[in-house]
Amino acid sequence: MSGVSRRRLLIGGGAALFVLAGCGGDGGGEAPGSAASGGGLWEFTDDRGKKATRDSRPTKIVAQLSAAATLWDFGIRPVGVFGEAKGNDVLKGNVEVNAVQWVGQTWGEFNIEKLASLAPDLLVAPMQSKDQLWYVPEDAVGKIEPLCPSVGINQFEVPVDQVIGRFAALAGSLGADLNASAVTSAKADFDAAGKALAEAVTAKPGLRVAFVSGTKENLYLGNAKIFSDLAFLQNLGVNFVQPAAPADEPHWEVLSWEQAGKYPADVLLYDSRNASYFTTDLARYPTVANLPAVKANQAVAWNPETPSTWAAFSAALRDLTGKLSAFKTVA
Repeated sequence: MSGVSRRRLLIGGGAALFVLAGCGGDGGGEAPGSAASGGGLWEFTDDRGKKATRDSRPTKIVAQLSAAATLWDFGIRPVGVFGEAKGNDVLKGNVEVNAVQWVGQTWGEFNIEKLASLAPDLLVAPMQSKDQLWYVPEDAVGKIEPLCPSVGINQFEVPVDQVIGRFAALAGSLGADLNASAVTSAKADFDAAGKALAEAVTAKPGLRVAFVSGTKENLYLGNAKIFSDLAFLQNLGVNFVQPAAPADEPHWEVLSWEQAGKYPADVLLYDSRNASYFTTDLARYPTVANLPAVKANQAVAWNPETPSTWAAFSAALRDLTGKLSAFKTVA
C-alpha cells in the first residue's frame, strides 16, 4: 500500500482509521519541560525537544481536537480547535464544540487567517510520527511560528498512561490544578481500572488478542506496541498477536480478507468505528465469520479515538475487563 493511502488510514472519518499512539513522560506527574505555576516567563519543552516560551502563561490556546479533549479534562479550555469536525463523537471528548472556533475541519484543511484572527498564545497538537504536528499541513508549520509557539506531544510507541502524564505536565504549566478532586479522582479510577484489568488477564493465561480494523478491500491487523492505548494494555498483560508490519509503516499488517485467519486469536478487539466488517456484514466476509473468536462470541468493540484522559480510559478499561474475564481460549 502506498504511503499516501496508509496515511489516509491514520486519519479519522468514514472508513479511514485514526491512530492513537503514545510517548512522553511518566504516568501523571510533572514531566521534564513544564514551567512553574504563577506569573512571569512561561516555557515548556515539548517532545520534539523544542522549547515554547511566552512572556506570560498562555491563555488563548488552539489545539488539535484530540489534544483539546485531553486539555479540557484538565480544566484548560482552548479557544480554537482543528481536526475532524464530523468525526467520531468519542474523539471530541467533553469539548463543547459550539464554544470553540474551528481552524480546520478535516485532514489537509488549516486556515492560517482564522488562526491569526484568534490571536493565539499557543498551538498544541499530538504527533503520530517524528516531529510532525498532527493535522497541521507541512506548508502551514512555518506560517504558525510567527503567530505563536507550538507544543507537540508525541503519541507513538509509548503507552497512553505516559501520554496522559505529558499532557498533565503541560496542563499544569498552563494553570490547571492537578490536585483538584476531579483530577485526582480520575487518576485514582484509572489506576484502579488498570489494576483490575491486569488481574483479569493474569487469570486468563494464554488468551491471545488481535486488534483489527478494516476497509472494503483489506483487513488491518494492529501492531500493539505502536498504538498508545494498545501498548498500555500490553503492559498490563494483554497478550496481543504480533503482526508482521513493515518497519517503515509499523502500525498495521495489511491482509486480504481471505487471510483473516492468518494468526490464531481467542479474542477479536475490533475497531468500533467500522464494526460492520466484524459484526453485521459477516455473510460478505465469511473468513471473519469462521474465526474461532467470532464463533465463540469473543469479539469486542474498541474505539482507538478515545481521548488520552484518565476518565475516558477508565470506562474503556472497565468494560474490557468485564468481557475478558468471561472469555476462554478457543483458537
